[in-house]
Amino acid sequence: MSSEQPSMPGRSHGSKERLGTLLAAYTGLFVVNVNVLITYVGIFDMQRRLGMGESDLQWLVGVYSIGMASATMISATLADVFGRKTVYVVSLCVYVACSLVAATTSSVLVLVVARGAQGVSAAAVIVTSLALVSGVSTTREARTKAVGTWVAVGSVAVALGPPVGGVLAQLAGWRGLFAAAVPLCLAVLLLTLRFVPRSERAETRAFDWTGQFFFVLTVASMAFVMIQGPSFGWRSGVTLSLFGLSVLGFLVFVVRESRARHPMLDVSLFRNRLYALAVAAVFFAAFCNEGAFFVVMQYYRRIREYSPIEVGFLVLPFAVGYAVVALKAAALRTRFGLRRLLLCGQAGLLLGLLAMVFGFPVGRGTVLLGMAVVGMASAMVITPVVALVLEVMPSDRSGMASGIVNTQQPLGGAMSFAALGTVMTVWLGVTLGRDIERVIPDPAERLGASRAIILHADPHTHVSMSAPGVQIRHFDARLADIAERNFIQAGQVSLGVAALAAAAVLAVLLAAFPGDADHS
Repeated sequence: MSSEQPSMPGRSHGSKERLGTLLAAYTGLFVVNVNVLITYVGIFDMQRRLGMGESDLQWLVGVYSIGMASATMISATLADVFGRKTVYVVSLCVYVACSLVAATTSSVLVLVVARGAQGVSAAAVIVTSLALVSGVSTTREARTKAVGTWVAVGSVAVALGPPVGGVLAQLAGWRGLFAAAVPLCLAVLLLTLRFVPRSERAETRAFDWTGQFFFVLTVASMAFVMIQGPSFGWRSGVTLSLFGLSVLGFLVFVVRESRARHPMLDVSLFRNRLYALAVAAVFFAAFCNEGAFFVVMQYYRRIREYSPIEVGFLVLPFAVGYAVVALKAAALRTRFGLRRLLLCGQAGLLLGLLAMVFGFPVGRGTVLLGMAVVGMASAMVITPVVALVLEVMPSDRSGMASGIVNTQQPLGGAMSFAALGTVMTVWLGVTLGRDIERVIPDPAERLGASRAIILHADPHTHVSMSAPGVQIRHFDARLADIAERNFIQAGQVSLGVAALAAAAVLAVLLAAFPGDADHS
């Protein structure tokens, strides 16, 4: 580490160096963010070839975000202590190694672990890329514009994950989803080594390993409860014990961080109402938009039986809407102010989700319109908040600043996958067995059929072949129609839950977000 030469405060970076740094940061961010949802359209092929159950699929989709959320804050500390460039290079190398493991394994466990490790290294890439972008921007206007581009690149990359994944799955199979990241990461490494300047390092301080442990414990145990709760039973000893462990871990984490000399996360920051509300807004924006992805892709892949490419391209309206607004976020904030922009964005999230709730029975156009509105609204919320957080934090804590705000996006996404997936499972568990009674009168056969359909998350599953040990003597085509209606209702209920969350956040922002936020 002795070769790391600190840059002087206020140093002006040459245009070539600045452009090279921005390109390296944006490209690295794009690669790791496009992988957040890239597996979703290929999981059905993975399920068939690797013998995965529905809970395996939920873990595969969610563990990447869980890894990102768990490692974001420690990555911020590492960036502050060892330098942004060093952490960026190391994290890209780890990402390449994890991608190669995921692309070559035939073990479900190894695949899930590799995805989680990808998420951990992705967290470091994201945190340091934002710090790099901020570090080469010398004025507030330049920083806001650069950060707006950073947020747009990151969020559009997430939205492009499904279409990119659809194309790769169609052309190269599911292994291509992971292998494609390798050459791109190597290209980013070359850019980084060539153009990115060595950054000023903060004063060396101790790592808060205890805080990191309890943070990971809290997030992982809560995710396990949400994903596995329907399988183990909500009142089972395992579920209740893990829920209690999550609550206890959270309480210990808060107490520990409030007393630690060098905390992983400075909880005193949340005493500032503006800061706390802004960070919460980012969390729930991610919860709502990634939850919408989850439900919409489930609906069109499972119910309407679209191809992977068709499903993937359904989220393009979100990507376009987000990119357009995020790139104009600085001008919008200057003209309308932060409070008005946040309130409009939060109201847009609510309206977009409601359009999707009622759009399933109406037609695809209404759903796509809702996706576009959610994309534009998310940009109104997330982009200015990221810039605001960087402005209010000291420059030597830019890693901490970017870490706190960026934890909210993967954390919101992970909780969304777990929570809304569980809402769908619970709804189906309550309604499906009752509604197919007239088709399958026998209670044992009916229970086997409903469990098989829920397990495979597919209303078109031939339940007589999918429920081990249970043979349905009189299979009726009406069963698929009933299951399809139940799946549609489950999707609407899940989106309704997300809409309720958006409405609650809107009410809180209306009541509590200060009107003079731009001058706070």
